[in-house]
Amino acid sequence: MLHKMTDLKSYFSQASSGSRPSTRASGVCNEPGIQVEVQENNSEDANGENIYGQVEGINQFNPDHIISDPGLCIPIDYFAPNNRDDVRRAFIAKGPTQPIGHNFPQSHDKRSFQKHWFRQHSWLEYSVEKNKAYCFYCYLFKHDRMDDKFFHDAFTKVGFSQWRNVYTAFPKRVGGPNSIHNTAATAFHDFCNQRSSVSHKVANYSKEALVKYETRLETSLSIVSLLALQAESFRGHDETSTSLNKENFLEFLDWYKQRNEEVRRAFDELCPKNDKMISGTIQKELANCCAETVTRAIKEEMEDCLFSILVDESRDISVKEQMTIVVRFVNKQGEVIGRFLGIKHVKDTTSESLKKALVEMVSDHGLVVAKLRGQGYDGASNMRGEFNGLQKLIRDENPFTFYVHCFAHQLQLIIVAVSKCCSSLVDFFEYVTSIVNSTCASCKRKDILQHKHRLNLLSKLESGEISSGRGKQQETSLSRLGDTRWGSHYKTLLRIESMWESVI
Repeated sequence: MLHKMTDLKSYFSQASSGSRPSTRASGVCNEPGIQVEVQENNSEDANGENIYGQVEGINQFNPDHIISDPGLCIPIDYFAPNNRDDVRRAFIAKGPTQPIGHNFPQSHDKRSFQKHWFRQHSWLEYSVEKNKAYCFYCYLFKHDRMDDKFFHDAFTKVGFSQWRNVYTAFPKRVGGPNSIHNTAATAFHDFCNQRSSVSHKVANYSKEALVKYETRLETSLSIVSLLALQAESFRGHDETSTSLNKENFLEFLDWYKQRNEEVRRAFDELCPKNDKMISGTIQKELANCCAETVTRAIKEEMEDCLFSILVDESRDISVKEQMTIVVRFVNKQGEVIGRFLGIKHVKDTTSESLKKALVEMVSDHGLVVAKLRGQGYDGASNMRGEFNGLQKLIRDENPFTFYVHCFAHQLQLIIVAVSKCCSSLVDFFEYVTSIVNSTCASCKRKDILQHKHRLNLLSKLESGEISSGRGKQQETSLSRLGDTRWGSHYKTLLRIESMWESVI
């Protein structure tokens, strides 16, 4: 067949004729470097087969295909079916060609196109190159297999130029409700109005329903953001309507509905049961969206600069091993910034598993190990091992990632080591542990200890021995101590010591 072609280059060959016929009539595109050749006023090839129906089309859509002059446009049927919607959107965004300021030439009967016709017919467009009128709706949505008894191709391929017959031709062209023009116009408006698509017609959402949906979504997202920021739990054991405590998410939602009438109406009036935006799955999806947004903000703040990482692992409340990563970098203002990158669960704490999890997390956030310049871990053998530790495996990939033993862990180890070297300190910490265990085991003993300490503070304040102020002489709780947490609980130890002295 004439147009059995396989690629884009086949459609754009140099025209042999010096004339410039319309592509809607003859198929020649007059844009620079784009010319298409088809038979003029004939939609059948030598074998009698329909040309436009056989063309599978231009497989790759290019913005250069969108030509302003309607007399030079490539027919919609020349594009591949999967690309035609993109072509239509591009033409709709451009709009019909209506050169109001153009000096329309006269034909042989001294008649010319009139610009006020554009105001009367929104579908009308004019070709400056051909001095002919075309139908914007029919060009985009009329199929050649449709048989129109009046001017089959006059407003799509050939063009209309009988200006003396306009006042009878235009109304006859529009026709009745089921005419080809009105069918194309309906398809045009449905294409522009997405609410008229099948998916929206099935749902049958009104504008008010969409506003309520957005209100429900924004409310749920706000509550999720607040709970995530405060690191609070979302759900509870009993979330039924009769529960006295439905936990944080639903309790916040009820509190919000009592104070905002618009939110209450969005959730309680005409709200589908499967579209309340409060299920556990929705809460998790919104929390993930918040996490992705924060991560994206951190990535934009880093701007592909060099960075260092701090890594530590521990078990969470569900006794699952997890690895926490913090990135540190220097921003444009020269400030050293530290950002929490995320937590990743690991099956075991071997150096190989930790290295794999670390590389995966860094890659998931758009970072590369090649830009890593520092790594800080604790002193465990799987982390700082000279031959098989995590820091060695990372340095094997990037030799510029210098390792530094975490100073917080060093301080804890120093305090533990010093306390074990002095028998007095060992006895002191043993006594403190026994006091904490004994006091915290009984509310009565704890109240007696706090009362004695309060009286001691009041006497010292009255005598001027100590002073009061913000952050001074504040009441704190008693915490049990661990072997590697002396540094973090040092102030608590001093607090317990002073309280015990006041009792003695």
